[in-house]
Amino acid sequence: MIHDIHRKYFELNLSQFRLTFDDGLFSQYYYFPLLKSHPANLTYFITTSLIRPGKARRMYTGEYLSHLKPKKYMYRSFVEGNFDHFMTIEELQAISGRTNVRIGVHSHFHDVIFSRTHPRKRKPLAKWKLERFQTLPDLSGENLSIRSKLAFQGFNYRDGLLTRRSETEWEDYIKYDTEMCLQWMENHLGTAPESYCFPFNEHNEKLISILKTFGFKQFFAARPGQSREVAGRTDIDRLIEI
Repeated sequence: MIHDIHRKYFELNLSQFRLTFDDGLFSQYYYFPLLKSHPANLTYFITTSLIRPGKARRMYTGEYLSHLKPKKYMYRSFVEGNFDHFMTIEELQAISGRTNVRIGVHSHFHDVIFSRTHPRKRKPLAKWKLERFQTLPDLSGENLSIRSKLAFQGFNYRDGLLTRRSETEWEDYIKYDTEMCLQWMENHLGTAPESYCFPFNEHNEKLISILKTFGFKQFFAARPGQSREVAGRTDIDRLIEI
């Protein structure tokens, strides 16, 4: 599992791994000359709303890029509206046509929602997630975390109030996000992917069952849990020190 590519990754024997890439970051295009001879297929899980129009930029010719951690580039995107660290449509089109490249889905919006969770399972409230909400509620004592809007029913936050999202609203959102993503894929790549990687690696049976109705057959997450339908992945950062 690879996000923004760090130069240290190339110190590993990458040929012994199947490589999957999340979000559609520019570095995944930029370093393609170093990856194109990989013995296994390269799978790029694309968050389609983050891929914007634009010309193809140059690829790697010896100069390494600065590395961005997910919290940093998500803040740039969702708070600052800066998408230059993602591939452009032309760049994604350029690599998607390669014989060893497979394109998968990583949702359209990659968005979040408030959810009540057990305190031991509460994730830190990342700054970019908090700032997705213009006016924040008082989170003290609420045991709230901010989780995947696809995988959790959660709570809408409007006019200073948290209101449980109905099950119908939740299902409709899953379908809408998926329809938007697949339409984008058809319009720009002329493809209908069958592989899906869950945003934030969060999933449940409801989400999987709905995604199956759209033709998805393979599902990936860092934490497959009890599901026999989900293939696990190892974060490449566990193999190196950054």
